[in-house]
Amino acid sequence: MKEEGILIFNVGSSSIKYKLFSGEKLLESGKYERLKTKKDYEKSIKEIFKKINPEKISLIIHRVVHGGELNHPEKINNKIKNQIKKFSEFAPLHNPKQLRVIELCEKYKKNQYAVFDTMFFSEIPEKTKIYSIPKAISKKFKIRRYGFHGLSHEFVSKNLKGKTIVCHLGSGTSISAIIDGKPTDTSMGFTPLEGIMMGTRAGTIDPGIILFLQKEGYNVEEILTKKSGLKGISGYNDFRDIRTKLSKDKNCKLAYEMFEYQIIKKIGSYISAMGGINNLIFTGAIGENVPKVRKEICESLKYIGAKIDNKKNQKNSEIISSKNSKIKILVKQTDEEKMALEKVLEILR
Repeated sequence: MKEEGILIFNVGSSSIKYKLFSGEKLLESGKYERLKTKKDYEKSIKEIFKKINPEKISLIIHRVVHGGELNHPEKINNKIKNQIKKFSEFAPLHNPKQLRVIELCEKYKKNQYAVFDTMFFSEIPEKTKIYSIPKAISKKFKIRRYGFHGLSHEFVSKNLKGKTIVCHLGSGTSISAIIDGKPTDTSMGFTPLEGIMMGTRAGTIDPGIILFLQKEGYNVEEILTKKSGLKGISGYNDFRDIRTKLSKDKNCKLAYEMFEYQIIKKIGSYISAMGGINNLIFTGAIGENVPKVRKEICESLKYIGAKIDNKKNQKNSEIISSKNSKIKILVKQTDEEKMALEKVLEILR
């Protein structure tokens, strides 16, 4: 297979990131943010293909959030597109937009592959994977914990031995427990709604709230996916806006404190479940770039001997734990596109 010009698309709920590789060498990258409409996505794709000559591309790879039972990279055809469409119901902020970009790329007549965020968590233990609803219903509808951000969690935890907790903190947030490179649990579940509160997503709430709101006639899906989380509490879904208004806006302060508290609580539960921790990793846009969040989270972990080096933390250094810390604390820049590339090259070679 020619490895010249492999273009990777990482399409998010409001963004498109892309990287162009020759083999595993990065040639070019870019990002379009705060996209809202279909036209925003179409315009961004057109601009990308103006920058990159399609004739120099041999392969296009897409990160797709929900792949259901698909647990390895797939060459995109109608069957795979239908699977992506099918699981759009459970990842409504992501899969439809990723499918749209796949279809926009079809005009360039290149082989396209999909790499799924759910792959990394496909073999987590049964006790973690299964929900406590009737098993016949779970089996019929393939209801289980799928987990998301898998490419990110796998990339930053590669080659780490022992008990590791990864905090992928961004507009979407997920936390995973990993032992010797194998995931044992993750905060997102059947959909990317479960877990920590996010930019516009509620995270874990009492299911009774859903039943109540349905009876009251609310569009619960829209509320939980687009109007909740940080936005529901503060009015702002972008963490950068919340940080700038932290000292003046009590709702921003509350959203910030809730976000941190939920992360701390989840880390504590995974430490208990694994019987300890060796490595704590921060990644994602917030995890990589906000020293204040890392400092405050780590201060809550003093009971296990976690200590950070404040100077290294302020510089976003890769290792921010102090010399006398009992656990290793790292800030790792995630690279979902590189991980997707590695996964596809692995099966093509």
